[in-house]
Amino acid sequence: PIPWHTPADSTSRLAMVAQVQRFTDSHTGWNANRFLLTALLPAGDRGTFFLRIPHVTFDSGDISLKARWPWVIGEGAEDGWPGESRTSSFGQMELGVTGPFRLPGLGGLDYGLGLGLPMGNDRIYPFSSTGIPLHLALRKPVAWGGRRRLNLKGGYLAHSGSGKDYLADTAFPNGWNLGATLDWYWSKGGRLGLGYDYWNRDGRRSQLLTARLYIPWTDLGAIGLEAAREIQGTLDRPAEWYLTLTWRLNSPRFRAGHEVAPEVVPGTAPP
Repeated sequence: PIPWHTPADSTSRLAMVAQVQRFTDSHTGWNANRFLLTALLPAGDRGTFFLRIPHVTFDSGDISLKARWPWVIGEGAEDGWPGESRTSSFGQMELGVTGPFRLPGLGGLDYGLGLGLPMGNDRIYPFSSTGIPLHLALRKPVAWGGRRRLNLKGGYLAHSGSGKDYLADTAFPNGWNLGATLDWYWSKGGRLGLGYDYWNRDGRRSQLLTARLYIPWTDLGAIGLEAAREIQGTLDRPAEWYLTLTWRLNSPRFRAGHEVAPEVVPGTAPP
């Protein structure tokens, strides 16, 4: 998903986020461990750039990609994995930007744009590839009862092929998504949230339920726990469970409420 900047819990537009993720699927025996490092940088007055770099260790459970999803294999490509069922590789790097804007009749919205670079590894598909995905997203935040916030979101994923023979174009479906999250903020950096996402990519459907908890561990950082469950079925899903442990370290300079230069209003900038 797009790594939205969340000023409601006073996170910063200058931050480093490290995530350890576990993906499991009881139907196939597939599992993957991913370390995902995300750098957040200020973009203009209110926007945020992001750069994500993943490293993935993937175990196919001795079920090849062709046996799992025969329609994604390129014509003439050999079945199986290169030498063994367990593969470790850097995944696809992604660049993007998020920020606020306004539309007549809708008021304040958030936009998100993410572009995957063709430098992943097709051998750990679907957790990485050398395709070029472009993810466009919109989010409508709605304050609800002071400490609660509802976010309605939607988006579209446009995908190119990998440009190689191992995967066919059918491995890279285009599609749209709708979803919502409900978060309760109890402190700076602390929140409890629930989420729902629906994806339809060229007829391949996914429904994901998510629960997350962020706990502040310093004035500038937080630890997050997240669990997501795929409920659509077994045919198209990459995993049944998505488990994530997150460490986030923020800079106070670009946190909401502190982005005022000391020469403009003396004494308002953080030390």
